[in-house]
Amino acid sequence: MSRHDSTTNPGGRMSHWLVRMLRRLLLLLLAFVAGAVAMHVGMHAGDADHMRMLESQVAALQADLLQAQADRAADQSRVTADSAALRSLQEKTDELQETLGRTQDQLAFYEQLIPPGPAGAVAIRAFDIVPEGEFLSYRVLLTRNARPDAAEFKGHLRFVARSMKDGKPVKIRLLPPGAPDSSAPDAGAPDALVLDFRQFQRSTGLLQAVPGQSIDSVQLEILEGGVVVAAQEAPVAQNGKQP
Repeated sequence: MSRHDSTTNPGGRMSHWLVRMLRRLLLLLLAFVAGAVAMHVGMHAGDADHMRMLESQVAALQADLLQAQADRAADQSRVTADSAALRSLQEKTDELQETLGRTQDQLAFYEQLIPPGPAGAVAIRAFDIVPEGEFLSYRVLLTRNARPDAAEFKGHLRFVARSMKDGKPVKIRLLPPGAPDSSAPDAGAPDALVLDFRQFQRSTGLLQAVPGQSIDSVQLEILEGGVVVAAQEAPVAQNGKQP
């Protein structure tokens, strides 16, 4: 096709106009995503490895967008763009935008896991406990508002059951099977209950139930140097179901 034909063809002019508009939209999208990621990273001190992974995903997606632009420019130098080629490029751009949106959602979810409060504060994000034969099975998720290079939190878990005895409420300290019994509030925590982490820790295990004692709920306490820094109570499931 001659130069005179391409400049006088209305369809060609419309294709060039659509290409320019699409390029502008892609540049705006890249600027928005880069600004959003920079703001998220600057405002929150999260898990460095996880943040770097998400940033790498965003960088890879940006590279794909740039490659799509380069491919589109190469096509323009060879043939006149037609509606089918524009649709294919638009579909690819839409797919990349959707992937970027999912990555941003992951960043937002991660930020929600960072507990509020002063630096070093520990929060109990999840705690449940269910009977398992003659034992009680527990699951715990802890988070801490701390930078990846912060000093590790060192403490331990303590479980206190609430029950009734002779018509009166009583509290019973629960320990892992085989752990020595002790009435001291902070005496030699069993190894299974020791905590040593910076930002996240999941703990699972078994506690020895009290024979002949019905336990309605258990309070989880997080101790640091003998001081309770966080606590949460959970009902004990009955017959495998939460009450």
